[in-house]
Amino acid sequence: RELQLDAAMAPTSTSRHVAALAVAVAAANAAKFDVILYGADGCVGHFAAGHLAQQGNLSWAVAGRNRSHLDAVVSGLTDVKSKPEVIVASLDNSSDPKTWLKDTTAVITAAGPFSIHGGEVLLRAAAELGVHYADTSDEFYWQRWMIDRYNQRAQDSGAKMVLSSGFCVLAGDLGAQLALRDLSDVGGDLRLDAWLEGYNGGVSAGVIHTAEAMKKAKFPKEWETDPYVLAPNASAELRKDSKVEGMRYPSWVSGEGLMVSNIFGPYDARLLRRSFVHLKQAVTLRVGATSGMYPKWAAFIAEHPGSWSKLTQCPTDSVYKDGSWWYRFRAMAASGAASGGAASRVSQVLLSGHGDPGYHFTALGLAETGLCLAGKTPGCLKQNTPGGVYTPMSALEPDVLTARLESIDLLKVEKPKATVGVTQVII
Repeated sequence: RELQLDAAMAPTSTSRHVAALAVAVAAANAAKFDVILYGADGCVGHFAAGHLAQQGNLSWAVAGRNRSHLDAVVSGLTDVKSKPEVIVASLDNSSDPKTWLKDTTAVITAAGPFSIHGGEVLLRAAAELGVHYADTSDEFYWQRWMIDRYNQRAQDSGAKMVLSSGFCVLAGDLGAQLALRDLSDVGGDLRLDAWLEGYNGGVSAGVIHTAEAMKKAKFPKEWETDPYVLAPNASAELRKDSKVEGMRYPSWVSGEGLMVSNIFGPYDARLLRRSFVHLKQAVTLRVGATSGMYPKWAAFIAEHPGSWSKLTQCPTDSVYKDGSWWYRFRAMAASGAASGGAASRVSQVLLSGHGDPGYHFTALGLAETGLCLAGKTPGCLKQNTPGGVYTPMSALEPDVLTARLESIDLLKVEKPKATVGVTQVII
């Protein structure tokens, strides 16, 4: 396994950086595991383990606090092409995770909420060792702390730390970049609308526990309303938005109809802007949902008795299998588009998938991000990119990842015909 270094950094790297990178290269080449999955005994974790077990030519391990739980996960794996080893380890600072992290190229974790379950302990160790990392985090304030505290350390070691590789924010980040890519030849500012049209699945226990953690968290009050809280170094030229979701809801959007707030919108919006800033894209963003999304979701839950009574447990088989989702992205380019006027060019992408998005997409999305980071999906990891704290699309190649996710039937990409009106009326 090779650790790619940024050629542009070489002439100006300090001896400390060079030494750290050399250690990281040696560690990657000597790694016993391609990937370690932490939190494998949780709901998302055991679905991710099931997916990893179906991959051939993979050396991996499951990790967590309780051996009996982990052994149960391993014994329950089916269609096994690669069997994991078991690592018993806590993230409560009672032991050093570096003792086992040094044996892997990448580590992925589903053990949230990350702000209260030792997420920083794992991320810090990976950043210092030069081990690539991915999680399913949603807590924006914790993500900001990780950026502030460990972005430089990850740059020094060469570790790529990918935040939020579940349905939030992987689906939104991928769809946004696929839509914007078709306008890459257009200079100037762009506008992007991200509309969640369908979400049929359970409300995951992780979302509930994260919401509870966020209510109790203490962080600077201004972070909550700062659209660029996760891109604190964004230049004035790239700061296009004044609201986290891009506009107030409900709103009537010409050509779209009544749009309402997307329950996951703030999570996506903050991280999408980090991608825009990293990729030097001047984008005005709106993230919302169609007004029919919530009634359809309620009908789905009503059709699956027992779903709500199991919110703190793993989803029922029927919810996991019968779920579905649709997420549409509309990119516009023209001088008038940035101020709400007509766009001369429009690119539209529709992502959709089967299975409960909060569990099925999140679990497989995390697993596939780990495979990318471990070098098991050729061409998936962006080359000549230094270490740092990243979003999925600032670390991974959209086209390669799209092809891979389509090949495992995790999502479908369509390009519906787009209209050009973008007029909005606030209700």
